[in-house]
Amino acid sequence: FYAFEQHSLLELEPPVHTRLRSLVNRSFLSRQVERLRPMIADLANGLIDRFEDKGEADLLPDFATPIPVIVICELLGVPPDMAQQLLAWSHDMVAMYQARRDRAIEDAAVKATVEFSAFMRGYVSERRKNPGNDLLSELIRAEEQGQKLSEDELVTTAVLLLNAGHEATVHAIGNGIKTLLEQDIRLGIGEGHVEETLRIDAPLHLFTRYALEDLEFAGIRFRKGEVVGLMLGAANRDPERFPEPDRFDPSHEPNPHVSFGAGIHFCIGAPLARLEMQVALPILFQRLPKL
Repeated sequence: FYAFEQHSLLELEPPVHTRLRSLVNRSFLSRQVERLRPMIADLANGLIDRFEDKGEADLLPDFATPIPVIVICELLGVPPDMAQQLLAWSHDMVAMYQARRDRAIEDAAVKATVEFSAFMRGYVSERRKNPGNDLLSELIRAEEQGQKLSEDELVTTAVLLLNAGHEATVHAIGNGIKTLLEQDIRLGIGEGHVEETLRIDAPLHLFTRYALEDLEFAGIRFRKGEVVGLMLGAANRDPERFPEPDRFDPSHEPNPHVSFGAGIHFCIGAPLARLEMQVALPILFQRLPKL
């Protein structure tokens, strides 16, 4: 697991991080992901079609999960019919980041890492023979053109994008639905509402980083190598930054929440996650006004 992780953008610093991120970044720019808008709308409507007549649904597996999984498969160029298997591998791998884990969780993560990597290596080999108009094909072209991308880096980056490309967005959509229901907001859901749902109930409340040098900040001393817990959920409700921080207010302009992180590790998929929420949430409430 950790041999695989050493090539992960999440764990790297410049100059390696800069090189890898620059190869991936252009595929996640707002103008690039915008082309996925019609597909996301069709996907959202199709999922609702499946459960609308039943009168009930568990929205996490039936709506919030399939959208980001299928979209990231489409963006990367991985077959959408692999979505369930990719989900299973991903869940086993990200369980390693839980506050409490045991040997069974670690063994499952190692198994998933080996299987996911093997699948991705095989698929990269297939994509070399039949390249497409997708991110994986672009990364393969970069590797073949000598842009300092090894196959290990390529495989780890592809797996990371599949894992990170859905995990947080699933919960951002789920939390967003819950928040909008609590606020009794069903019509006119726009970008401001999406940003405020991200602020008020971030999909990830804590992220850890390392102090890269000895320093003192706000009266606290950090030693090089110490783990630092970044409380994103608390920062999003900082009364010095947000007046009445516990009140839902979609009129914040700008809305400087930190749900996507900050600095050089700012979430590379933020434009895609925002688009998925901006498209899917209004459709859900338009189609199911009595939710």
